[in-house]
Parts: sequence; C-alpha cells; structure tokens
Amino acid sequence: MRIYQGIIFVKNLRDFLKQIPDGCALINADYVLSLETVRFAVEKALKSWEEGKRVSKSISMEILLHFSATRQINQAVKAGIREGENRVVVVDLNECIEILRKLGFKERDVVDGGEEKLRRIAEFYGIGNKEIEVTGWEKIEMIVRERIALFSISK
Repeated sequence: MRIYQGIIFVKNLRDFLKQIPDGCALINADYVLSLETVRFAVEKALKSWEEGKRVSKSISMEILLHFSATRQINQAVKAGIREGENRVVVVDLNECIEILRKLGFKERDVVDGGEEKLRRIAEFYGIGNKEIEVTGWEKIEMIVRERIALFSISK
C-alpha cells in the first residue's frame, strides 16, 4: 500500500471513475487529519475484506466506507472526489498512481489543519460538543480513529 497526496481536476466524475481500477481510493483531503488515520482506516478495510466481512463490492469503496466509519454509501461519498479541482489523498493498492498522473494528478502536500477543517470533520463523524468539551480539539484524531475502529467491529 502506498499513500500519496495531491491535486487532480475531474471534468466528468463518471468518466473519470471508469478509468480508475479497483484498489485505488481517492479521499477528499478536507476530511483527512493525518495520513496515519488514512492508513489506519485502510488496514481495517483490508482486514474486513480478507475475512469476508466486507460491506461493498469493491475494495476502493470498502476503504471509503471504513474511512468514513459508515455503512451508508451516500455519507461515505461525501469524503470522496467531485467534479472540479480536488485536493486528495490517494490510497494505491495496485500501482494506479501512473494512471492518475496521466489523468493530471500532481503530487502536493494537501493535508493541513485549521479550525474550520476540525469543525467540518467533527460534523462529518458526528462528534458532538460534549465530546469536544471532554477531550478538547487536540484529541479529535483519536475520536475519529475510535469511530473507524468501532465501525470495523460493529458491521
């Protein structure tokens, strides 16, 4: 497994996704606190996949579901890519990076912080004010990992 981060422009999402093989997951960097959290989610998804406890028909979607800590594809795709410019974290299980580069992917550091991002992530994962009051914003990454771990064991 390799993880990259960068920028890619998607003109037509459906056509773009047809060109990407399974095992290549693209996650919107606006929902990524750290590459370690992505790696954690991927490891949980791969374990579920290997044990036959998968939720989806593709490993790429399985990764997105685990990262999002939800069985709801509608919710998980919010953390995926869209038409237009995308700041993404790429999970590459099958050397898809070359295909992405041909499609315009440019490696850049796109995983950053900020209060707005923390609030967006808290909302995405359903982290309430009470949890933040108890743990503080500096522990939000641990809460996200807890959500991912609980998803893995609860499905």
